[in-house]
Amino acid sequence: MKIGAFVLLTLLVTSVGAQTSFEQKQLEEEFEPLLAKNPTDAKAYFDYGRALANLDEEKNYEKSIALMSRSVRIEEDFNRLFSLGTLCCRVGKFKESLAAYQQILEKRPSLIPVLYNSGYTLKLAGELDLAIELYKQIIAIQPTYEPAHLSLAFSYIQQGDFERGWKEHEWNLKKQGKYAESLRELLRNNTLPGKTILLVPEGGIGDTIHFLRYAQRLHDQGAYVAVAVQPSLVHLLARCHYIDLLIPLRSPTPRHDASATLMSLPAIFSDTEKTIPRTIPYIFPDPARVQHWHEQLAQDTNFKIGICWQPDVHNDVSRLPIARRGIPLSLFYKLGSTPGVSLYSLQKKEGLDQLRTVPSSVNLHVFDEAFDEEHGSFVDTAAVIQEMDLIISADTATAHIAGALGKKVWLLLPYVTDWRWLHNRTDSPWYPTMRIFKQPHPFDWQTIMDELYTVFVKELHKK
Repeated sequence: MKIGAFVLLTLLVTSVGAQTSFEQKQLEEEFEPLLAKNPTDAKAYFDYGRALANLDEEKNYEKSIALMSRSVRIEEDFNRLFSLGTLCCRVGKFKESLAAYQQILEKRPSLIPVLYNSGYTLKLAGELDLAIELYKQIIAIQPTYEPAHLSLAFSYIQQGDFERGWKEHEWNLKKQGKYAESLRELLRNNTLPGKTILLVPEGGIGDTIHFLRYAQRLHDQGAYVAVAVQPSLVHLLARCHYIDLLIPLRSPTPRHDASATLMSLPAIFSDTEKTIPRTIPYIFPDPARVQHWHEQLAQDTNFKIGICWQPDVHNDVSRLPIARRGIPLSLFYKLGSTPGVSLYSLQKKEGLDQLRTVPSSVNLHVFDEAFDEEHGSFVDTAAVIQEMDLIISADTATAHIAGALGKKVWLLLPYVTDWRWLHNRTDSPWYPTMRIFKQPHPFDWQTIMDELYTVFVKELHKK
C-alpha cells in the first residue's frame, strides 16, 4: 500500500484538449503490448488509463476508468485511488468516485483532500445535504480550509438558502480581500448618499452583466456609481442611466469612498431570493440599432428565435467535462426545420465552423461581418434580441443579455451547473423571463433538446 501527496479535484487530471486519433493509436501501440506481456503491471494499467483520460474525449472515458480500476485492484495505492475517484467524478460516475475515495478513508479517515473531494462529488451528484455535512466536518478538523468554506457557502445557495450561504461566503470574501468593509460601513450607517462607489468586474462578461443590477441599487440609494467593465461591454452599457461613470477595465479609476467586486454585492447586501434586485430591464439597447433591425427583419413573419450554442471554448475546456456548456448546432436543426420558424444565429467567433454543414432545410439566418463590429460589441446583438420572439442559448453572455433586457429566454444547461442557477429549478430568481432546461444525465443534450422542442411546439400552437 502506497501513500503519497494528494491534490484537489479540479487540479488532478489535466485537460490538454481534444487530441487526434493518431495520439490515441500511439498510446495503444505503447501500452497494449506491454500489458499483454505483463498483465499484472499495475503501474502500466494506471499510466495507460490516465494518458487516455488526458486525451479529454468522451469516447475514452469508460476505457480510462476500466484501466485505472484494474490498476488499483492489482495493487492498492492511495494516489491511484484518488486519481480514479477524481476521473470518475469529472465524467459523472459519482458512485464509482465515492467508492474510490471511501477506500482511502477507511484507512485514513481524516485526510482533508479526500474528504473534500467526496463532498464535492456529492455536491455535483445533487446530494447537497450530505455534501454540506462533509464540508462542516472538514471545517471542524481544519477551520482555515478555504475550499470547504467556499463550497459550503455555494451549496447552501444552490439549495435556495441564501441567508446561510451569503453568511458563510463572508469568510471567503475576507480571505480573498473582497469583503468591502468600507462599503458595508456606509450601508450600515446609512451614509451612502453622495459617496463615490467603484465597482469592478470579477469573472467573465456574463458575470458582469448578471451582477450589474447592483449598480442600479446603489445608484437608487444615492451613491455616485463608477463601474469598470470589460472593454467589449462599454458600448452595450453606455445607456445604463444608473451608471454615473463607465470605465473600461484597466483604465485610470476616479477617487472613491469605497469599492467592491460586482460578484460580492449579493453577499454584501445579504440578499435572499425575495430581495434579489429584479428591476428589469436594466440594460438598454441603442434605439437607432433597434429601429434598424426592426426594419430589416420586418419582412420575416415567422416565429423568430435567436440562438447561441457555444461559449468561449478555452473557458469551457477548463471546466469539468460534465460541466461543459457547448451544444452541437446540429441539435437545433429540428427546430429550424419547423414550418413557421426562423432561427437567427447570435453566435460569436467560437462554434461558427459548425455553420458550414447546416442543411438547406434548416431556416437559419446568419448576420454579416459588420454585425457587432461597426457599432460596438453586443450592440447589434441586444437590438436583434429585442426583435426576437424567443432566445435559446447555452450558458453564455447572450443568455444574460436577454435576461437583463427582460426578453423571453430559454437557457440550456449541462448536468453540472453554476451555483447561480440553483438546484432542480426550471426558473431563475435572477431573470423572471428565463426558463431553464438542464441535462438529466451527463453529456445528454439530446434529451433536453427533445424536451425543449415538445414544449416549443405546444406554445407555438397556442399562438
